[in-house]
Amino acid sequence: MQCPYCKEYVSSPITTCPKCSKILHSCKCCDFYQEGAHYSCKEDIDEPVWDKEKLNFCDHFRLTSNSLSSSYDSRAAQKSKDALAKLFNI
Repeated sequence: MQCPYCKEYVSSPITTCPKCSKILHSCKCCDFYQEGAHYSCKEDIDEPVWDKEKLNFCDHFRLTSNSLSSSYDSRAAQKSKDALAKLFNI
């Protein structure tokens, strides 16, 4: 599997990425995470996890490589665009 943040290949089970040190066992890195779903999870869970980026020990967790990578890439691209605009006073 790949870290959804830096694309480093990781073996499961693992809680943090050895390359970028981001927490992997969190809601936002899970295949079942979906904003708008009950407790933001496609699985039927009884209690919410309030901080979706913090380490948790949900039994339904399944690491994804898709959900975060696009939003992370677009944030990184926007930061780069903003830095260039600031540099050139655009």
